[in-house]
Amino acid sequence: MKAKRSSQNLQWALIASLAAILLISISCASESEDQLPPPSAVRCETSNPLLSADVSPIIQQNCAVAGCHVSGTGRADFTIKDNILQYASTIMANTQSGFMPPAGSGRSITATQKELIYCWVTKGAQDN
Repeated sequence: MKAKRSSQNLQWALIASLAAILLISISCASESEDQLPPPSAVRCETSNPLLSADVSPIIQQNCAVAGCHVSGTGRADFTIKDNILQYASTIMANTQSGFMPPAGSGRSITATQKELIYCWVTKGAQDN
């Protein structure tokens, strides 16, 4: 009987520990997100990024690469311009947050490139 009770106590302790770790990691994630500087809306007033000249090359170099956002991966194929237009807001959100390109991919997007994507999307993600 004691062995069964001890096993149950251990299970509850493990569950409580995992819950505490989860809560701590969630609270740390929100703190770091709150500390991200907002993109510069003022700079977007003077910037007019184009899909063809500015945004598409960033996406082709960092996203539309083997194993990522290309045909046959089950993800949006960013070698197709219409998909870039369709997912413009998602691309902006994922690049601004640093979620994409993923860590360990060997690819990165500079702050200037993030701002170009941000300004292009906030100005209507035009096919230009």
